[in-house]
Amino acid sequence: MASSETVILGGVECDYDPETHIALVYCSNCSERNEVEVSLDENGVPEYAGFVCAKCGTFNSPEG
Repeated sequence: MASSETVILGGVECDYDPETHIALVYCSNCSERNEVEVSLDENGVPEYAGFVCAKCGTFNSPEG
């Protein structure tokens, strides 16, 4: 990640690159870090649709 900030996703602080809109999010099942596309709304609140872990295949919902 070239430029890094942090966002809170599911109660967990995650590294976030505002230029690429990619956050490094840990899988709730196996703790693998996944690159997830995250957008910020007009109030700076992060939004994403969830993701499937690249390692174990578990779906991680945006609610955490």
